[in-house]
Amino acid sequence: MASNVDFTRLAEKLVGYDYAYLITVDTENRPHPVPVMPTLDGETVRIGALGGRRSRANLARSSDVTLMWPPPSPGGYTVIVDGTADVSDAGELASVAIAPSRAVLIRVATPESPGETPCYSDCVDLRLTAQGA
Repeated sequence: MASNVDFTRLAEKLVGYDYAYLITVDTENRPHPVPVMPTLDGETVRIGALGGRRSRANLARSSDVTLMWPPPSPGGYTVIVDGTADVSDAGELASVAIAPSRAVLIRVATPESPGETPCYSDCVDLRLTAQGA
């Protein structure tokens, strides 16, 4: 599946974001977030050693993941990337390569937020055809 993510804009927006949460889903469809330090490498998001047993077990069941970078300062955008994970077979030293399928910036709407957003919050879709932010 080809990605429609604007990776140039995503790289620009991630400047200053130090860490993210990798969110996987367990067998009962409960989200399982773990802090990670991902890097954007071209069109792939890479995570070094993923030590968590639950995360590895969840990824063995489903390769669908979400990464969420909280804003570096109050009022800033949260960056959310959905994608498909490929886990190396290295046990506790397993690394993860994620192929993003969608990327958005989101925060609570304010009077200064751009009008006519496609969601109830101040939301910017980082797709190739997106405008703004």
